[in-house]
Amino acid sequence: MRTGASLGAAPYSSEKSPAWQTGKLIMRNLINRLLGRTTRKSAPEAPRQATSQADVPLTPPLPNAPVPVHRFAPEVAIPARSFEAPRPCVSFIIIVYKMPEQAEKTLYSLSAQYQRGVTEQDYEVVVVENSSSAVLGEKRACQYGDNVRYFYREETLPTPVHAVNFGAAQAAGTHISIMVDGARMLSPAVVSYTLAAARLHPKTVVAVPGYHLGPTLQQRSMLEGYCEEVEAELLASINWPEDGYRLFEISCLSGTSGSGYFKPIGESNCLCVPGPLWRELGGFDPAFTETGGGQVNLDFYKRAVERQDTLLVILIGEGSFHQFHGGITTGTQGKARVKSMDDHFNQYAALRGGPYRSPTKRPVYLGSLPDSAMKFMHHGTTQAMKVLED
Repeated sequence: MRTGASLGAAPYSSEKSPAWQTGKLIMRNLINRLLGRTTRKSAPEAPRQATSQADVPLTPPLPNAPVPVHRFAPEVAIPARSFEAPRPCVSFIIIVYKMPEQAEKTLYSLSAQYQRGVTEQDYEVVVVENSSSAVLGEKRACQYGDNVRYFYREETLPTPVHAVNFGAAQAAGTHISIMVDGARMLSPAVVSYTLAAARLHPKTVVAVPGYHLGPTLQQRSMLEGYCEEVEAELLASINWPEDGYRLFEISCLSGTSGSGYFKPIGESNCLCVPGPLWRELGGFDPAFTETGGGQVNLDFYKRAVERQDTLLVILIGEGSFHQFHGGITTGTQGKARVKSMDDHFNQYAALRGGPYRSPTKRPVYLGSLPDSAMKFMHHGTTQAMKVLED
């Protein structure tokens, strides 16, 4: 099994043309900007002078007074396994189309070698690949564990909806987790916390917040030179997959989670529901025929969350991280992107009677927050307080 920064690496040209050198400079500036943002430390504050009676210590310094401790230990807490739950408990459905290198990283991030506190018996990975000119294939997919099953489909429509429903029909787990975009790497305790969340309620909807690798949303950063090579250097800079939580250091919130997870999010690209609930909702609606499925993932999230009998659980310390691969939402630009998004929005409005609105059900937050994700906690609370203070 391949590990480390070389995992799924694409071959690079060795030619050093002027255009290549210019592109390389742009990439390096992007990386430095991102890493500078995530590693820069502020200067130490000068001792603050007491300005009021409330600032004056109630007691003078005492020799054996408790010592203040300002940081947690770095290890992220992992929930205990349930030995009473059926095996496998969760089936992760991964949809792959024309993204073999990115899919390999996704599958490694779902392997029991990477995921903490679980074994291959606790969950399964169902890979459904739609036909394309760049195929992952069964051999490459199944190298990441004995709990991986692979299905190849000839697909003539530009949507993953049928592949998702096909994959869910193959699921052996009691719960179904949909990853409609196979280019989404996961943090190391997504499986553990998904299993824990599933035990909280008969109809738990488990949502993993979404992020983009890179300094800004990829549809923006690509205009500044962001590409697969930049991404490979970013991953190498944090020694991925040595510590998967360092992905937070080189990422930003995705568009549908952009206001933080203390305001309603629009979707989850790693969304888990009980099998019976999946079937009650009818899976992904095949009426969504736009490229990439349009807003079908948002639609299913909304329909599941807005049920009165469901409990929404957001895994606050975990994430799904989008890799750049030239997809419909993140890889197109200009008039083509505007038309594509307009078509997506119009189809949703035609099917549901109006534009999409995120569900407002108040969630349960579950997880152990790593230091690397603290900046997103701060962003989320800041955004939520702005609304409360208006």
